[in-house]
Amino acid sequence: MEHSAIAPSHSVAASPRKPWTLAIGSALLGAALAGGGLWWALRQPAAPVPPPALLTLEDMGHLVSVKVRYANVIEFTQQITQGIPWTQWELKLGGTQVLLVARGDCLVGADMRQARYEAVDAAARTAVLLLPAPIALSARVNHGPRDQGGSYFYAVQGTGIEPLIPGSANRTQAIDTALQRAQQDVERTCQASNTVATAKENAEAVLKPLFAATGWTVQVRWQP
Repeated sequence: MEHSAIAPSHSVAASPRKPWTLAIGSALLGAALAGGGLWWALRQPAAPVPPPALLTLEDMGHLVSVKVRYANVIEFTQQITQGIPWTQWELKLGGTQVLLVARGDCLVGADMRQARYEAVDAAARTAVLLLPAPIALSARVNHGPRDQGGSYFYAVQGTGIEPLIPGSANRTQAIDTALQRAQQDVERTCQASNTVATAKENAEAVLKPLFAATGWTVQVRWQP
């Protein structure tokens, strides 16, 4: 019996590309693109950060930074006079002397609704905040009981013919005028330059840390 041998073929068929080769190539390409995107992003300048919104300050209304406790003695005399006919002279017939121990208080603060930025450096995160000058708020004479810090009349007495005049109109007018003068004195005290200066210092001591907490350094400038 004859045996035939089959010679092996020398032609090699192309082997299919293995999946892991494609995966590595895709990963390298993705890494290259991601690296390029990151490099591009790092080169882009950061967007400027705006200063804190003033709406928060406006919601505060008036920022009260000083409370003044007032006490003074008001002395006043309501004169009773009689004009001399055909002259510009008056004859003093007496009056009502009033000695009032006036007590009261007032609040001093700035209106935050009028706050605005005068200058802003977003890169350095600095700004100049323009504020209205503090003013007196709720200045009042305390009409409560004496033992609770209220005002009281130390003396009310008539001179001349005043005790002989029927009625109490002159005495009532003297008391009302003394109280009005006390009210005006409270307002003047709260608007004094040293009181306003203290109110400004206290307001800045409150506002600057608030801005610093947001990363901003703010200089406060007060309107005249």
